[in-house]
Amino acid sequence: MFLVSVRAEQPNILFISIDDLRNYVGYFPDEHPSVHTPNIDRLSAEGVSFTSAYCQSPMCAASRNSLMTGLLPSTTGAYGFQKRREIPAMNVATLPEHFRENGYTTIGTGKLHHGSPKEGHGPDPEEWDEYWPSIEKPRLNMQGEYAKKYHPWANVKWGPTVEGDEAQADHAHAEWAVKRIEAGLPQPFFLGVGFYRPHLPWKVPQEYFDHYAPSEKLPPVPRKEDDLDDVSPAGEFFTRYIHKGRYMIEKKIEEKDWYDEALQAYLASVEFTDKQVGKVLDALEASPYADNTIIVLWTDHGYNLGEKKAWTKFTLWREADRVPLIIVVPGKLAGRISDAPVQLLDLYPTLISLAGLPQPEHALEGRDISPLLDNPDGDWPYAALTTAGENNHAVSTSEWRYIRYFNGDEELYNVKEDPNEWTNLANEPDLAPVKQELAQFLPETNAPNAPGTSLNAYYDRGAWDIAEGKQKVLQAVERNKKDNDEAED
Repeated sequence: MFLVSVRAEQPNILFISIDDLRNYVGYFPDEHPSVHTPNIDRLSAEGVSFTSAYCQSPMCAASRNSLMTGLLPSTTGAYGFQKRREIPAMNVATLPEHFRENGYTTIGTGKLHHGSPKEGHGPDPEEWDEYWPSIEKPRLNMQGEYAKKYHPWANVKWGPTVEGDEAQADHAHAEWAVKRIEAGLPQPFFLGVGFYRPHLPWKVPQEYFDHYAPSEKLPPVPRKEDDLDDVSPAGEFFTRYIHKGRYMIEKKIEEKDWYDEALQAYLASVEFTDKQVGKVLDALEASPYADNTIIVLWTDHGYNLGEKKAWTKFTLWREADRVPLIIVVPGKLAGRISDAPVQLLDLYPTLISLAGLPQPEHALEGRDISPLLDNPDGDWPYAALTTAGENNHAVSTSEWRYIRYFNGDEELYNVKEDPNEWTNLANEPDLAPVKQELAQFLPETNAPNAPGTSLNAYYDRGAWDIAEGKQKVLQAVERNKKDNDEAED
């Protein structure tokens, strides 16, 4: 039986999070031609989809902490796996907490925050009226058993599973969300549903792998062998050598010629997640809430699949920073695409604006993008900011991407003409005004790294020191190259 509230005129929120999903979704003009995402595509047909949406940080915890608090990583110093409540700057009302404080019933399941309260960056009792399996155990650890397994390096593993969907945690979270909707929800509600795939390991049932077989027939990910030649020294060091595992991933996949199989496994994981999203959408559409529920689908960051020899995330290049973002508001435009540069930070102010809620006590640093839901092609004189560690930033518009590292090294790409970011234009004298204009969106505050992170990719202080500048970076690049080559031998 469905519950109907006297406050049903206030919009409900369905908040869908996906981990590690890049632009391989049907509404992107540059999506992978083989990817199959019918459920996300039909959601796109119901609202406004953004092709120039960017995360605040290309790593899980920092991105989600920023989105949930409405604060930049450069403001809080939360660049890694920090414990949110132990950092004074982040001890604020989060997005679901603010909705709860203003009369919403908040219900969640799956990966919305990065981890658990025990880890210090999971959901809080102050945020949720109900969480499944529980606040202490926000998501299940079901993955199924490999039918076969690959170990390119570290946790970069993939392969089909023996079991079907029922052995997967995302399936369980989707099924719970469906049953919870069918059982009736008190209105207004904020329902968060978080999915873990296509996060590694890429292990999903065989049927999804079969949709992309034989893998060698898949159109390859665009790569350029000498793509690192014009990247700044700090960029090369920061995004390739400072974390040796990523360099070794590329070496192993190249050695074994696993590019096709890795792409097949990623696409299979994307399609599996799309199916779980579809279950939740079906349940909402069959409910009395369908005409009064705002739907937001977002992903915490993108993903590198070997571009510039980078794998996973953590980089300031476009593949790791750009994210799918779809917003559906009943009564507003449907099936429209916007290339306005927006960011995940904008979701907090946008959703409270759409719901008619007051501002929280702390100052939000994002922008209300609801005007773009009425006019996707309207004037939007802003840029999106992505930060990877202290004082490393990328500024993105629909045409340009400007990267500046801690020591002043720069990269500049015209993504309209060069969507793969193959040609660094930072040293072109005629483009100095472009860099100057984009630099206006760099943050004035670069907070020191807050306690609690263990992400060596950003903070291997034994390898480099900001104060010593470019020469230190160049020495470290050569040292790490030598160490990695020796390790391979």
